[in-house]
Amino acid sequence: MNVLYVITHGEMGGVHRFLESVFANHSADVRPVVLSFREGPWLDELRAAGMTVYCIDGARISQPVRLFREVRSIIEREKIEIVHSSYAWCHTMVTPAARWSRCRSIWFHHGPISSQRWQGMMPLVPADLLLTNSRYMMSRVTRTFHAAKRTGVVHYGIDAAKLKPDAGLRERFRAQWRLDESSVAVGIVGFLDVWKGQDVFLEAAKLLANEKRQMMMFVVGGPRDGLAAERCQAYETRLRDFVKQNGLCDFVRFTGHVDVRDGALDGLDVFVHASTEPEPFGASILEAMAKGKAVIASAEGGPLEMIENSQEGLLIEPRRPDTLARTIEILAGDRSKRSELGAAAMKAVNGKLSVSSAVHRLEDFYRELHRSRAPSPAAKPL
Repeated sequence: MNVLYVITHGEMGGVHRFLESVFANHSADVRPVVLSFREGPWLDELRAAGMTVYCIDGARISQPVRLFREVRSIIEREKIEIVHSSYAWCHTMVTPAARWSRCRSIWFHHGPISSQRWQGMMPLVPADLLLTNSRYMMSRVTRTFHAAKRTGVVHYGIDAAKLKPDAGLRERFRAQWRLDESSVAVGIVGFLDVWKGQDVFLEAAKLLANEKRQMMMFVVGGPRDGLAAERCQAYETRLRDFVKQNGLCDFVRFTGHVDVRDGALDGLDVFVHASTEPEPFGASILEAMAKGKAVIASAEGGPLEMIENSQEGLLIEPRRPDTLARTIEILAGDRSKRSELGAAAMKAVNGKLSVSSAVHRLEDFYRELHRSRAPSPAAKPL
């Protein structure tokens, strides 16, 4: 089966990391091809790895003729049978050409989603299959208007072998920030966005600032680009102003964008997820678990399906800086508890949250769609 994976841009993010692990673990009978609408280093990495990658740079929904021609050309050249789009926007961009070419279409809704039933016109574009990354997300989607024939859930998985703890990366990160092994590094990792909870994390830091125990708080990540750039940059400014106004400059560090592969997680002792809206799934949580970190996460949305509380991580009431501060304080003072949680987390990502489990379920959907695929106009009987 030739599957066209459609993604908005070529910058590394949670969805990209999931797809990358899927590409590397597909069965021999699945050939992935990638289409993006903005260049980026992730696409270059895929090309260097020998994958077939296309980019219709700068394309817009307002260019239907251009899109139809270019997407249809790719579908015919690569003999695509299934088109797998991440997000409704991508699905809308490619579906006309996919349907014309008799391809089966998948819309993977990675989230988030508002509580309104009407989500605009894009979700009403027909799809053979609508997937989400958690049961929580599916419960939200099924309460909205959409035009999918079928629905299904594929939890993200992770290739834990590629994210094993790395002592060298840990040493480098901690040397950069002048941390010795007696210092506890606590970090929140991800794009700076208004619902990701960095403000809650900093409120907790304010409550912990007077602790005598050696500790450093890290905000790892930068603002999103694209349509959300202005909002996220304004949010970053507010976060930095809060740190200055509350005298936290010696206690809180902003690292900017740091790739997981460059030690963004290895250097930490405690990983914090503090989203103020239910997380659709939480790819960064999976990565922290693969690195054997003690995880604190908001007890709603995807984390409830990933973490067994008090065994594989600690689930806490969201939007409560005081609760987060107390939980951080407990873990900061208990090295054995951190090690216990980290070991159980690593076991989980090598089992129930492995990429092989995700790929197996995804390919089952592909095969069902492939069996029901209509012949193309060119495939006329003799």
